[in-house]
Amino acid sequence: QRRICIARALYEHKVRRVLEVGCGDGNILSFLVAPASDDEHPITHLYGIDLSADALGEARNQLEPTDQDRRDLRVDELRVELFHGSAMASAAPIAIDAVICSEVIEHVQESEVPALTHAVLGVYRPRLAVFTTPNAEFNVNFPGLCYGTPEARFRDADHKFEWTCAEFTQWAQNAAEYYGYQVELRGIGMTMRNAAEGFVPCGGCSQMALFVRQSEDPKEPPPGCVMEPCLELVPFADIEYPVYAQPPLPEEQLLRLVLDFARLVADAQSAFDFSDLWSVLE
Repeated sequence: QRRICIARALYEHKVRRVLEVGCGDGNILSFLVAPASDDEHPITHLYGIDLSADALGEARNQLEPTDQDRRDLRVDELRVELFHGSAMASAAPIAIDAVICSEVIEHVQESEVPALTHAVLGVYRPRLAVFTTPNAEFNVNFPGLCYGTPEARFRDADHKFEWTCAEFTQWAQNAAEYYGYQVELRGIGMTMRNAAEGFVPCGGCSQMALFVRQSEDPKEPPPGCVMEPCLELVPFADIEYPVYAQPPLPEEQLLRLVLDFARLVADAQSAFDFSDLWSVLE
């Protein structure tokens, strides 16, 4: 559900160049490679940054064009580039329209959240930024996490914190105001499959903030925000998908092909004749 929600947001805003911060093994990037359900795929460039070379290796394997990609050629170009390094230490060498930061913010210390926020909204400054993070309140539906007790645990051992809806909302609104964005908050996964009796509705399993840029003005880091020294991102992989490179057919030739196909269909159908079908095509 999270990947679908992210993809829909990107398609809604018709972005073409998308960067994922903390792309891991390529789970989201590989999902975005597939054309949209309406056969329109505005995304032509995907970029991924991660601190783990091992994860990037898995992402590269997932993102390599398949035999089907080579057989069913896409109309629009698609290039995927992976980089090894930290988004919080880069000087934004990549020109992008959108940034995805999905289930990443909870993996940094809370003291580092301002630096990550500034890297995305202040340095890369995309026209659309998508953040997702677990909703701590939803943990009440995972008995093993002992939510609300002294023995409470996070969903992942590497999580440094997990925000409630109120905490996430406060962070998002403050960031939007400071960096000149409009923010919309959404829940992801409002119910559980095969939920046990006693399921507690408390927002989504994950929560998403969509930041839409309203101001072009650059922003300095906020007071108290400590940024890492700028380092060059190290190129890790550069993948280009096969594309249909033939020029478009002339209009007259295309019309003849449609006409011939209409005759074939009409000849195979006894329910209507050719003139009926052609009137529909016109």
